[in-house]
Amino acid sequence: MNGVMAMLRPRPVAFACLVIAAWCLWASPMPRLTVPVSAHVPTTLGLWVGRPLAVDRQALQALETDYVTLTEYRQAPEAPPVWLAQVSGLGTRAAFHPPELCYVGSHFDVLERGVITLPMAEGAHRVMRLVIGQGKERFEAWYWFTANGRVTPNYYQQQFWLLFDAVQGTPMAGTLVRISTPLDDSEASGERLRAFVTAFMAEDMRGNSHGS
Repeated sequence: MNGVMAMLRPRPVAFACLVIAAWCLWASPMPRLTVPVSAHVPTTLGLWVGRPLAVDRQALQALETDYVTLTEYRQAPEAPPVWLAQVSGLGTRAAFHPPELCYVGSHFDVLERGVITLPMAEGAHRVMRLVIGQGKERFEAWYWFTANGRVTPNYYQQQFWLLFDAVQGTPMAGTLVRISTPLDDSEASGERLRAFVTAFMAEDMRGNSHGS
């Protein structure tokens, strides 16, 4: 499982491999629905300009979904990158998996792990924060899960919500969103991720208002 190290490096082919590693299948799939789910993310998010990264067919088959977005964002050509991986799925919960398990399986050390709360215009947003290391390399990664619009940093909470929705007859729709960046000696990496989340959430709010 070398995909974890791949995502954390700014190389498109290697970055795509992370998604395969981090999206391990563990449960029998629930009956699939045919309603489309979009994982589209604009290439421009405020001051962030993104470069879409290709996802090969093998990755899509492993993820059991066609809705995968891989993008590298920068605020300036020479600025440090933020890598975004977003996978959406409908009618299945088999694809979701806590990312840190695959990091460990790829011989990365999880140096720090904990939930942080981000104050946002629409309310507090809780995400899981990881610091990953291998050798002298360090990266900071944040991730969260969604289930029909509900947001949680907890994989098991998302799984409960998806199962509850299925029992209630609501189509199961969820995502995993993960962002990562090189870890700086100062607090710059955290501020970079925070600025990206602010732009990302603002775009999500605009998309929801347009769709209502």
